Amino acid sequence: MSDELKARIDRLEQELQQERVQIESLANLLEKSNNQVFTFYHISKTIASTNDFHEMIHLIMVTLKKSIPFDRVSLYLADDSRQKLMLTYYSGFEITDKTSIGIGEGLPGRIVEIGEHSHIHDLSLFYETFNDFIHVPGEEKRDGSYIGVALKSRNTTVGMIGIDCREKHGLSVDDMDFMALTSHQISIGIEKASLFMKTEQLSRLDGLTGLYNHRVFDETLEQEVSKRNRTGKPLSLIMLDIDHFKQFNDNFGHQEGDAILKELAIVIRGQCRHTTMDACFRYGGEEFSVILPELDLGIALKIADRMRKVVENYPFRIKAKHPGTALTISLGVAELSGSDDVKPEELLKKADEALYASKRNGRNRVSVNPSIAL
Repeated sequence: MSDELKARIDRLEQELQQERVQIESLANLLEKSNNQVFTFYHISKTIASTNDFHEMIHLIMVTLKKSIPFDRVSLYLADDSRQKLMLTYYSGFEITDKTSIGIGEGLPGRIVEIGEHSHIHDLSLFYETFNDFIHVPGEEKRDGSYIGVALKSRNTTVGMIGIDCREKHGLSVDDMDFMALTSHQISIGIEKASLFMKTEQLSRLDGLTGLYNHRVFDETLEQEVSKRNRTGKPLSLIMLDIDHFKQFNDNFGHQEGDAILKELAIVIRGQCRHTTMDACFRYGGEEFSVILPELDLGIALKIADRMRKVVENYPFRIKAKHPGTALTISLGVAELSGSDDVKPEELLKKADEALYASKRNGRNRVSVNPSIAL
């Protein structure tokens, strides 16, 4: 074989090798593009298919991880006051308590404060320069790369997502661009789920008093009775209403009546374990109820009598506007006892009977079932 022919073959092999490299590069680029299209599509599909906030965020992060090689992720959202950022979702690290940070605190806080994305190729340099956290205060500082994107809704930054991996330059500019692109989708999804959550919550509350409504009372009572039937732990129920409430409406008008109901709701909440176990409800009209899990009749009776006394002495607005006006309540208390399984209606009936007994005996009284009047 001549030298000239051999040289031509070598050149062809070099050209073929270059073509193979280009084809491989294009194939990788096409594969990455396909993955990104797949990710973008499935994020959209997830947002459209669920209104559950936590389920939606989890599925989005699982989908994102198929396109971007991150190890840890954190999602912060601003609270209603826009004073704090709440850690709403995280993966890849452990925390023991609920975490919140101030806007401007740490890298997540600065991203929200400024409203700009952040891309760090070498975290070791970041820690040397800022000595700050990228996910949570007190986190393990480690080498790697990081991307943080601001989440915006109607030109307002509402939160951020931060991801990192252990490799320096492991998160590329393309990854950054793709995260920025998906952040718009995720923001829309978060807004949709949050609005649904608020709507669902409002549908469970009485619009005037802010207490749970009758529908939620029925649901909760059924759950608590079922729990009591399984565990055998006591369950008590207080039913109460305002004495001669119709006279307040007739004499002073419905606006004053509404003000009384609002203030009474505040008093009821203050006398119960409202933030932990007890649940307070506006049962209907001027009638309220309190479900007391794991409290027997004796303790429930003491709570009811304390509530009666507090209401009697409470400085309701109507008392200041109309001196000499008395405002009192009557209460009925009942407990499920014994080992037999019972239905929610039985407990409600016992409490109602006790309430009616109180009103028969005169206003501003507490009665229990079996019949005892205070």
